[in-house]
Amino acid sequence: MPAPQVNLPQKFKLAMQKLRSLHLYLGCIFAPLLLFFTISGIWQLLGVHSNLLRKLSSIHTQAVWKDNSQLGSLPLRIIILVMALSFAATIILGIILALKVGRNRKTAVYCLALGIVVPLILVLLRVMGMSLG
Repeated sequence: MPAPQVNLPQKFKLAMQKLRSLHLYLGCIFAPLLLFFTISGIWQLLGVHSNLLRKLSSIHTQAVWKDNSQLGSLPLRIIILVMALSFAATIILGIILALKVGRNRKTAVYCLALGIVVPLILVLLRVMGMSLG
């Protein structure tokens, strides 16, 4: 059964449309870098090692390459900073969109709560000396 239509003020609709567009464009601009950082985090987590992977991992773990040469230029650092800030903004925009214009606000709230509570419980279990794995 489709959700009932709600007549929203035109100003609100335009604001949500702009937020969706901003969310979309920020996501597309920074998706390649975010994908790189995500994949490099995975190989670090799994302990996959090679000279190339070690060198690539040092991009976001250290200020210098493994051979002690400089990591990157100021423009690269600025791009990474802008990417991180935009990623945070995109996450916040996604949450706002899910809560304001999503099909099921209650489900969005439950998913958001789950995304907070589960990692928090795992951290607290670890701090208390318990472990699930």
